[in-house]
Amino acid sequence: MPFSDPVQAPATFLQPTKVRHIPSWIIIKENRVALKAVRGNEAGEEFQVIRTHYRLAAFLLAAVLGTVNYCGMTVQAQGQAGGGTLSGDALGGAALIFRKPENPALHTGSGQSTGAAGGGTISATRKARAAAAAASAAHERVIAKGNAARSAPTPRYSEAEEQYKIAAAQDPNDARAHAGLGNIYLDQGRFNEAVAAYRQALKISPDYLPVFQPLAFSLVRLGRYPEAIETFKQALQYDPNNAEIYNNMGFAYVHGGQYAEAIEACQKAIALLGKTGEAYKQELQIRNEVLSNAYKNIGNAYNELKQYNEAADALKHATEIEPKNAAAHFNHGLALYNGGRYSEAIEAYKSVIELKPNLAGAHYNLALAYVAINDKAGVRREYEILKPLNANMAGQLQSLIKP
Repeated sequence: MPFSDPVQAPATFLQPTKVRHIPSWIIIKENRVALKAVRGNEAGEEFQVIRTHYRLAAFLLAAVLGTVNYCGMTVQAQGQAGGGTLSGDALGGAALIFRKPENPALHTGSGQSTGAAGGGTISATRKARAAAAAASAAHERVIAKGNAARSAPTPRYSEAEEQYKIAAAQDPNDARAHAGLGNIYLDQGRFNEAVAAYRQALKISPDYLPVFQPLAFSLVRLGRYPEAIETFKQALQYDPNNAEIYNNMGFAYVHGGQYAEAIEACQKAIALLGKTGEAYKQELQIRNEVLSNAYKNIGNAYNELKQYNEAADALKHATEIEPKNAAAHFNHGLALYNGGRYSEAIEAYKSVIELKPNLAGAHYNLALAYVAINDKAGVRREYEILKPLNANMAGQLQSLIKP
């Protein structure tokens, strides 16, 4: 996807960066390398590459708010220092896969009157049934109005909220009314209200499956990861072979600091998608989306456990599934760098740049990998490329190059 205008980079790129927001992240541990000066001639100038304490441009992976897939739309784009906004492409790594919840289903056949055959007298019982049917039909019309208001080209959320509240008052035991309220609250980013509405729906109907994922999503957006995990577990009781739920639970585990559990959950997602029956149920694009993000979540968890080779292996799978996904290659490069596999990290960043030539952070990280192997020509080359792309990054890189 094309980049928008570049955003301003943080004040410093070489400081620790650790942000726990919606996108999964790769945290770059400090790489302590002994100071080593290398002198040589480059374009008639003598300069030295200083290898010192630094971190990769992990700021690219930590945005103020993350990118979350929402029915093919970006709920909120992730900011990237020096690279603009890569819409729908979570440079933090894995995404919580979430699809916009459908409107509450309408009950068909409501409102059919039961008149007496032959035009005779309608009994009291039949009158009661007719009245109940009429009330049910009226109730369905209210929910239908709420659905229509939410689904309008320009959603009329106030109207939808009013209609769903009327429906809830008409029949307090209809979980659909509360689910509808949860949906419109979620659409507007009113996550606390969405949580309350969805939980009321589940209180009425504990097996109301369409509610679990949006409830968990709302909890994640609030940073309430333990509650989100419990919600995913409840969903699995009713839908035990849903790979997306396992991936999303793995995502929540990563953000909740439960890395071993994250690995186990995402491995379960991968195993399910490897089964012919389960894979057949999903379109190829959706299947690959889940697989790629599951591998990214595993990579992020291994990275937190400082098992960098395992992280790199998992993230490599993501690049194989989505070879045109710059984020997958970017995070693969980060893991390789953390594991001291600098030459491989260089190739990973070259893959990013091939896909996103003007992504300043990829050039910056590539330069740092060149520093690690004492390739001063490579550092100088990336510095020259960076100058017109992002002056702040170039300035930071220049601190490693002394004439």
